[in-house]
Amino acid sequence: MRGQKTSGLVNSVLTDLYMLKKPYAVHFKRHNAVHPFEDASPLEFLCQKNDASLFAFGTHSKKRPQNLCVGRMFDHHLLDVAELAIEEFHPMAEFTGTAGGSAAESKPCLLFEGPEWEHSPDLQALRSILIDFFQLRCVDAISSVGLEHVLCFSTTGSRIYLRHYLIRLLKSAEGSSPHVQLTEMGPSLDLSIRRMRTAPPDLMKTAMKRPVTMPSQPKKVKNVERSALHGRQGRLHVPRQDLSELVTARMKGLKRKGSAGEEGGGRKKPRSDDVD
Repeated sequence: MRGQKTSGLVNSVLTDLYMLKKPYAVHFKRHNAVHPFEDASPLEFLCQKNDASLFAFGTHSKKRPQNLCVGRMFDHHLLDVAELAIEEFHPMAEFTGTAGGSAAESKPCLLFEGPEWEHSPDLQALRSILIDFFQLRCVDAISSVGLEHVLCFSTTGSRIYLRHYLIRLLKSAEGSSPHVQLTEMGPSLDLSIRRMRTAPPDLMKTAMKRPVTMPSQPKKVKNVERSALHGRQGRLHVPRQDLSELVTARMKGLKRKGSAGEEGGGRKKPRSDDVD
């Protein structure tokens, strides 16, 4: 997403980031009057409209030249955002010898170099944002044959270096494991942190909760069977009932007839002087 005013360098950075996320991204080429640190409501509206939980936002001004913001949403509201300064940039078009590149939907390998990623609170928050931003999906196992490219994030002092490499597996003479060759394919970014807005601890704890995954095979339950025709069937075991102890309400029609004058009694006898 482009801000109210951008430069050619910022536009190129956003285009290359879109190419890394393609086809799981939307590229806005129009300018938007959005200020994430002052008023995030326009940004939240655009993210909710496009069903996006991650965003990259570029601006350029005299106070903050070559500015890049990356952040996350939770429950259609801004969770956290990092404002970065673009110190140096080399687009993909400048790198040659990587014809073909990697597949559009291949999952990249993310590599973080440097002890600062573990000790600096700002870098820890930025690393969490970058992992969510560049990962495509979670996998249970990694296959060396399926790895096509790697994103390397290294830091020295106040600078952050983003490098993108193409992985080529060559035949090795030392055994069955292949020889890994890395060829830089761009983009190449040198960044530095300007501002950070982190989420409150209780909100971050709520946002980090994951839904319980259901097992592929349902747990076997006693006396319950499943079939493709009848679906789920169960067998119930009911103990024998004692009908002698069964208490029910007596109906009026089943009451025994009593003597004359009582309710339900016999017919009154006629007297001798009664005339038909």
